[in-house]
Amino acid sequence: MKMIVNVIQLAVVAAIIYPIFYIWDTDKIEQFCKIVEPGMTKLALIQLADESSVKMLGPIDGDVAGGKWQATIVAYSPYTEYSCEIKGIANSVATATINDD
Repeated sequence: MKMIVNVIQLAVVAAIIYPIFYIWDTDKIEQFCKIVEPGMTKLALIQLADESSVKMLGPIDGDVAGGKWQATIVAYSPYTEYSCEIKGIANSVATATINDD
């Protein structure tokens, strides 16, 4: 019986903490996406991601001949598809958009 009570207490705590973490995490991604500017270099983007402590996947070269690449800033919180997709050409950022699928 005591174990059931402990599990219920843990579930209640998780139900309270997760929404707060989710809001904090998605807000962090949104703020990062707003400060990424077109024309910013790829190296400056990587440094900004490190300084902002966001989880960046990429930059990944998509079209070697055209010099296109993309990077994605994803949430640390599980069960979310919230992200910032950054596309660039050559060594410069072209666009940064929020995806909340």
